[in-house]
Amino acid sequence: MKKHILALLSLFACYTASAQFDYAPNGRNDAPLLGMQWGLTGGGMTTMLTNRDDINADGRLNPQMMNFNYTAGVEGIYWFQKTVGFGGQLLYWNGGAKYTGTDTFIANPSKINLSATTKFTYLKLPLLFHFKSFNRYYPNRRTRFSAMFGPYVALLNSFSDDVTLTKDDDPNFKSTSGINGTSYESNGVKGKLNGNIYKPFDLGFVFGVGGEIRLWKRTTVALHIRTDVGISDVEDKRSRKIKYDGAVSEVDFGNPWEGLYAKFNSPNALDNLAGFQSNRPATKNFSVGAFLSIRKYFRQ
Repeated sequence: MKKHILALLSLFACYTASAQFDYAPNGRNDAPLLGMQWGLTGGGMTTMLTNRDDINADGRLNPQMMNFNYTAGVEGIYWFQKTVGFGGQLLYWNGGAKYTGTDTFIANPSKINLSATTKFTYLKLPLLFHFKSFNRYYPNRRTRFSAMFGPYVALLNSFSDDVTLTKDDDPNFKSTSGINGTSYESNGVKGKLNGNIYKPFDLGFVFGVGGEIRLWKRTTVALHIRTDVGISDVEDKRSRKIKYDGAVSEVDFGNPWEGLYAKFNSPNALDNLAGFQSNRPATKNFSVGAFLSIRKYFRQ
């Protein structure tokens, strides 16, 4: 048994030794450090929409921290130094938020439960500076620490808001409403809005830290923990008009967030007595998750 274990350890040691790369310019493997890298990237993350009113709301609205989504796309990085590079990504990005809540302030002892989701899809373009560790005394290490930072711009592709209200003591009660693009529906009543309720562009910044391992001479795999922080208000608070199915003309739809205590919730009598005044703060995208990239050098 000991002989078998020693043999396996010897094989592993030989593989590890043969898998080392000399990063020196004239090294025996001539593993590239500079030039252009192209690759595929993607990952999973939890996403939410940060808004001061929503986060500070009571039990009527609870933004959920865990709302898992995914992204995938392509990237390119030009390494102009051994430790510094610059590049971009083109990503198909899923975002949004989930909400729950219970109305505990109504006079009727029957409680109303809220379940809501906001979904976004974006075409996102981050422009990123990349950084890698490099130790000239140990140039043949396969693994390297890496980090990235830079701004992004995102083009909104689609969005939807869906709300469902139920009662614990009445299984037959169910109220649904939703907006999908310019399409509106509430308990079977449908209509068409004259504009979107979310803005077409989102701006923000990307921060990521992690590491990479060189698999082959020109191929690396990188794993990062990454957060994307939006800085622009994604809600379009202009008033809209709606034309209901079968109607002859449009009527006022208003601002979907006007007068709300928090998203999806109207103020009650206690809020009015407390002097509540609607002043909807900015709503911003936020995400954090793990991202995997497979990259290949095409030029030295």
